[in-house]
Amino acid sequence: MFRRTTLALAAFAVFTVGVGVAQGFAQTVDEIIAKNYASKGGLEKWKSIQTQKMTGVAAAQGFELGMVIYGKRPNMGRQDLTIEIPGQPPVTMVNIFDGVKAWMINPMTGSDAPTEMSGAEADTVREQSDFDGSLVDYKAKGHTIELVGTETLGTKKVHHLKVTRKGQPVQHYYLDTETGYEVKVATEAGASPATETELSEYRTVDGVQVPHLIRVLQGGQVQAELRITKVEFNVPLDDALFKIK
Repeated sequence: MFRRTTLALAAFAVFTVGVGVAQGFAQTVDEIIAKNYASKGGLEKWKSIQTQKMTGVAAAQGFELGMVIYGKRPNMGRQDLTIEIPGQPPVTMVNIFDGVKAWMINPMTGSDAPTEMSGAEADTVREQSDFDGSLVDYKAKGHTIELVGTETLGTKKVHHLKVTRKGQPVQHYYLDTETGYEVKVATEAGASPATETELSEYRTVDGVQVPHLIRVLQGGQVQAELRITKVEFNVPLDDALFKIK
């Protein structure tokens, strides 16, 4: 359940594991994923959420930007990034996925006109607009998941799940064996280095565990850091918010 709150953003998507080794038995993929759901509030609770709004600050390439990320079932998303340059009015850049197409509005290019996105950029925005993320109902989506093994990531023991998605790049989920939370999600990018999203500082919002610090890396280098200051669920969001006027 995450969404991956993601800059290409954030990631946004959103969010299952266990103590199987310590207890002396091997866990299956579905058991690990089921624990992930349970550890963050339960699948039934998550599916009762129809919209989400995340507010925060994004730091990237030496700039700090105000950030608002909207999501609505099943797969509409919007990201607003506002940058303030001394001596100039604030500029807001917008990424939108209307459920079919991805659009970008970037006044810093000299035009306020919306531009349809394509290729990897469009795929990223489309992926981030999947309200449930890759793990929820993965079989119905045509994905397959295999347990690569239990590994050490920093100071944490994690379950490494390889997610082969229908028509999309392969992802690697790293789930904390104690908490069940996602610690990192890596998305393969062909010959280019994988894009890695690190998630931490989980906090309870309306009974759901949500990461409040998200770092996006490529080739081991930090590309962006997103700090979430407020998360709201089931706020009224008109479909028009996700449409190009």
